[in-house]
Amino acid sequence: MRALRGLALLLVIVTAGTTLWAKDIDHQRGIEVRGGFGMYLDMGDPNTFVKDFYRIPTNYSQTEYTESQGAFGGGFSLLYKSKPYFAWHFGVNFLSTDSATAQAQNASNQVEATRVFVKTVELFVTANYYWHLTPRFNLELGAGPTFYLASMDREISSNSQQDYGDSFYGAHGRSFGFKGDLGLEFFLSKAVSFKLGGGYRVAPVTRFKYIRETVEGSGTISSGEIAYWNNSFDTFEADFSGGFVDLGLRVYFDPATPWNKYGE
Repeated sequence: MRALRGLALLLVIVTAGTTLWAKDIDHQRGIEVRGGFGMYLDMGDPNTFVKDFYRIPTNYSQTEYTESQGAFGGGFSLLYKSKPYFAWHFGVNFLSTDSATAQAQNASNQVEATRVFVKTVELFVTANYYWHLTPRFNLELGAGPTFYLASMDREISSNSQQDYGDSFYGAHGRSFGFKGDLGLEFFLSKAVSFKLGGGYRVAPVTRFKYIRETVEGSGTISSGEIAYWNNSFDTFEADFSGGFVDLGLRVYFDPATPWNKYGE
């Protein structure tokens, strides 16, 4: 919630500042609602963690293995044009839970399993350049900084924890990143348009922290812990970097503006 309030404050500041010198501009203010899919091209730690599950000292044989590859998501943006060909996009994307999983079987035919679940929220501000190809078509190119609020669960069956590490839940990571995108906008009416887009995000999260509860004496002690690899000081990371595609619907707040003013 604190990050969303900060995004809203930034929108107010930029909008107030640009309004001082902005002239009447076609489709100056609007909102976009979208859905899409993001690929994770380098989710190395979660995938390596489950892939190597059968190599633990108890000599398990692996029976199942799936990698983290990406997630569906959705979000919305507030759009503000300070010039006919330039706009700021202030937005948030919610990428759903993705997982890497593995199962292994020991000599006693007991099945053990491990899973790593990851998800993230992306906050972004992008500067966007518009090419007005026709009265109904716009081509746009945007880029800007991002901020990620990620979470992770690492679940290991109890019999193998001593060899492979501890389970933890609700680990949170924060990171800055960057994204760029290219989109094609088609107007369905004077106030409504459809957008098809795609791009690439750089989104590594190099540290996750979780709460560990231990029982000492007659009480329970809670402490903050960094997620590490077992018996190592290498942090357990997640990387949401990769390409993405999305479909969006935009609604503008000045529907009386005609299309034929583009290019004047």
